[in-house]
Amino acid sequence: MKHTLITGILLIASLLLVGTVAADKTTNEEKFVGTWTDTNYTCTIVQEGTEITLTGIPFDEELDFPMKFTGMVSEDGTRLITNKNMTGTIEVQISEDQMEMSGIQTFDPVISSATPFTADYNSTRNGTMAHPDAIWSGEWIAGDMSMTLNQTGNAISGFFNAIFEPERKVDVEGRVSEDGRNISMNWIFVEDVNFTLSDDGMYLIDEACLGEEEKEGYYCLNMSRQA
Repeated sequence: MKHTLITGILLIASLLLVGTVAADKTTNEEKFVGTWTDTNYTCTIVQEGTEITLTGIPFDEELDFPMKFTGMVSEDGTRLITNKNMTGTIEVQISEDQMEMSGIQTFDPVISSATPFTADYNSTRNGTMAHPDAIWSGEWIAGDMSMTLNQTGNAISGFFNAIFEPERKVDVEGRVSEDGRNISMNWIFVEDVNFTLSDDGMYLIDEACLGEEEKEGYYCLNMSRQA
């Protein structure tokens, strides 16, 4: 009888322990789920299995573009480890003097039901034209961004980078039109972005913006939890 009683107590204790561990795990996984905001974005975090998806929709789509991050929660439940992956197209025409280009840049939707986000794209050649058979080759400046293109026949390849930071940020590739006046390119942007959860669970801090690690010209996505 005593043996049975002790066994029963141990079984109940084990079940309680398992339940507590499971509850802690669920809490750790789900404490990121919900709505978060920063100065310019409303961000929604959802979870499917072990994967976390963060979608950022700007308050003003004339100034900012939608963002999407995918990733996972760290084992200790204190960090969100994500990858920012964005894609789109650029359709531009070169000016008569071949020193400027203008057109439209499109950002693929971060939500399947949404329409693509578009923005005007205008840039100016930095320097002189490389060769009459490669009029698109060279460096093109738009604001604080530089786009370096290489034209080989009708093929175009290249990349974007911040003027103050030579590291390539966006890869582009595409084709020149038959008359040579237009180019159509696809672009892709990939970046690792990690977040630290505050001790009270109310703030998500972009780790690239912690202390001396903050990057020049980097947009800090620091978010507050919304009720």
